[in-house]
Amino acid sequence: MSVDLGHEFFKVALMRQGAPLEIVLNTHSKRKTATAVSFFEGVRAFGDDAIPHASKAPSKVPTFFYNQLAHNYSESDISPSGKWWDNFALGDQFYSFDLGYDAERGVPVFKFDDKRQFTTEVVLANILYFAKTLAETSSDGKPVKDTVVTVPSNANMRFRQAVVAAGEVAGLRVLTLVHEGSAFAVQRAVDYAPEKGEVEHGLFFNMGSRKTEVTVVQMESRQAGMVAGKTAPVVNVLSSVVDMTIGGHFLDLKIALAMLKKFQEKHADMADGIANNPRALRKLVTQAQKTKAILSANKQAPFIVESLFQDTDFQTTIARNQFEDMCSDMFSRLTEPVMSALSNANLTMSDIKHVEVVGGAWRVPKVQEILSDFFEKQGGRKIAIGQHLNGEEAAATGAALVGANASSSFRVKKIFFMDVSTHTYAVQVVSKNGEWEKNVTVLYPAGAPLGGKKKLTFSLEEDFVVKLFEDDVLLTEYAVTGLEEVMKGKWATYNLTGVPKVNVAVHLESSGIVEIKTPTAICEETHWVNETKKVRKKANASTP
Repeated sequence: MSVDLGHEFFKVALMRQGAPLEIVLNTHSKRKTATAVSFFEGVRAFGDDAIPHASKAPSKVPTFFYNQLAHNYSESDISPSGKWWDNFALGDQFYSFDLGYDAERGVPVFKFDDKRQFTTEVVLANILYFAKTLAETSSDGKPVKDTVVTVPSNANMRFRQAVVAAGEVAGLRVLTLVHEGSAFAVQRAVDYAPEKGEVEHGLFFNMGSRKTEVTVVQMESRQAGMVAGKTAPVVNVLSSVVDMTIGGHFLDLKIALAMLKKFQEKHADMADGIANNPRALRKLVTQAQKTKAILSANKQAPFIVESLFQDTDFQTTIARNQFEDMCSDMFSRLTEPVMSALSNANLTMSDIKHVEVVGGAWRVPKVQEILSDFFEKQGGRKIAIGQHLNGEEAAATGAALVGANASSSFRVKKIFFMDVSTHTYAVQVVSKNGEWEKNVTVLYPAGAPLGGKKKLTFSLEEDFVVKLFEDDVLLTEYAVTGLEEVMKGKWATYNLTGVPKVNVAVHLESSGIVEIKTPTAICEETHWVNETKKVRKKANASTP
């Protein structure tokens, strides 16, 4: 199966032998499921069943949380004004979590009660486990053990490792991780590919609830198989940029905050009370989401919440132009990730032939207006905004195709696919005691293709440490031992020709995770071999 792991919703696609690729329905017969798990009751509730509990006990229903997998935190960071909440970015006004700290691991935990205190990875594992049960129900009870999960293209290695770990906790084997924008591009290649010999560039604008991701790809066709004339699409990702400050849910919160102020102005005696009431604030967010959807189709929408606070109903209206004014700061930054992605790909809008909008938040009319004007102005021509893909589901089906293409168990349309890293990875070899160090070597610069294999080769006769850097920040250290032991032991009796040659393989996997494979040391020994050659006797001169 594949899981398109969105911050607000996730989608599951199932790939079975002899059956078409399908989107899995949840228990409510919906094709997308809320990314939420509730610990409000003794028995967990998942997805759409968990969301109602958020208004009763917001601290026991984690949502929009999994972007926190990528960061380090201290115990002071989890305070209301701490670093955790800054990175969460949605604020502590409409979201209230009871956070604790696991001193042994050095990570924050969600505290649900005295017995249930879970790290972010474990909470995510609960959601992946629920996705697994949905897939198994759809596959008539047959076990589903392999999965492909989508992640943002800017996800660092710790984030990716945490997603893989969460999958393992859920009883799944994560085959690979796929960038969301890349998954959309692969799904688009199923229905469209340029003529053989032509190269086209496309741009995918993915505006979700929590972030906006822009991906620039190069598409072409190439010979596939032994049959003359048979071609397969080629999708090469050139660049991808993510902005975590632009998203549909930020628009929801703008509406919720404006409505909160209106209520406080109308009911001044309740102003302080509602501001500190998580249940009332959650009701505002829920209605804001509904109102935003109505404003996408109408120029005015009602905002009605029954029994908002202290049995007081709240009713008002909001016009689309008011909504656009309160969100103007975000709309002004809408095209910045587009420019960054084009710059990283060394292209301009005049080089882009296709534009696809995906995700859920692009449906806001102002977003479409801004993008249309920008593309036309920068491209020097009218560029149609394509809507060929199902913006809610195409990432899930595209990710499943990536996994199926790499497997020999499925016969699917061949798609040649290459993605790139958005981070720079470098290594440095140093001594264990710190007496010496070699130069830092950049093995994979930003934009390097995923799936690369590089090898470090150097001469050494002692144990050493390999330091791995991500964007010039030390990520981890690998201590390599055993070389000194063999040099003083078995190899001490050898007649070595020189210092052993050490090879260290450093692979950038297709999932974006760097793996340092088992290092090897090779020695050359000189052997002296005595060989006796028989000398041929000279013939006697008197012999006839």
